[in-house]
Amino acid sequence: MGQRMGRGFLAAALGVAALSCQGKGTASSAAGGVRWVQDLPGALAKASVEDKVVMVDFYTDWCHWCRKLDETTFADAAVRRALDGLVAVKLDAERGGREAAVQYRVDAYPTLLFLDAKGSEVGRIPGYLPPQAFLEELKDILGPS
Repeated sequence: MGQRMGRGFLAAALGVAALSCQGKGTASSAAGGVRWVQDLPGALAKASVEDKVVMVDFYTDWCHWCRKLDETTFADAAVRRALDGLVAVKLDAERGGREAAVQYRVDAYPTLLFLDAKGSEVGRIPGYLPPQAFLEELKDILGPS
């Protein structure tokens, strides 16, 4: 019986470990229906190959407006379609994305940065915007398609 419990515990521990590794590194994850890359250097490399702009969503776990952005704006079908033409990166500004937040002078959340493939800023959206206002700002930043 002890051996069976040991195997069950090991299987459960491995399952928890596998779940905790999801969304780390260069793996993509979905939040609000958007395919997010978790690694800025990887996103810049992908943008270079695909000739796309990178959108970086700087957020924090405690930020109410960051969650609202995920739940409303990024969940909107028209926004998701518009973001298909970009490489989207989600960075926690207090954890893995702290260095990038300092580099790009991000000090309020959410902040959305738009970068060319070399990492130069081409636009910025500070704070929350509902879907339609976000799409209008995105059009201003990216220009006519």
